[in-house]
Amino acid sequence: MNNFKDFFEILKLPPSILSALMIVSGLILILPEDVVKKLYMYEFRNSYGFAISLIFLISLSILVVLVIMWSARKIIEKIKYKKLKEKRTKYLLELDDEKTHLINQFIKEKEHTLSLATNSGITVELSSYGLISPAGNTQLVTFGDIFTGDENTMYINYFLQPWVINLIKENDELKKKFKWK
Repeated sequence: MNNFKDFFEILKLPPSILSALMIVSGLILILPEDVVKKLYMYEFRNSYGFAISLIFLISLSILVVLVIMWSARKIIEKIKYKKLKEKRTKYLLELDDEKTHLINQFIKEKEHTLSLATNSGITVELSSYGLISPAGNTQLVTFGDIFTGDENTMYINYFLQPWVINLIKENDELKKKFKWK
């Protein structure tokens, strides 16, 4: 039972140590006899050849699995990013004129920041879809609108997310829709 636990402990070793074990055990197994004799490993190889082979094969298998898993994660990340980019582009292309105009105002501003009503439907929608975000955790809240006389509306600064600007720059349809220079 103890040997079984030791086997699973080997499986938990970091990839760098597994790589070292694989290289060393592989070299001990495949080096010519005269080289192994010079390293004083000839008797060791003959006595423990089966164990060395097991270490080599297990280390190699684990490393191959780790490389495959790492590659698969990278591929999945790229696929997810591509799908997300397509969904974002579709959303931006389907925006109505009012939201398009608001994003254009953000783009025209030097710092891409505007003061917006927090309870506005457009502000809430663009914020919930991640196109705009409040500019900081703590900021000055302005009450009331001097143009409409509404004293119950709160205004805070929002900024346009950089991914929105980058997506518009990259896509010709979006450039046309948002009248990008």
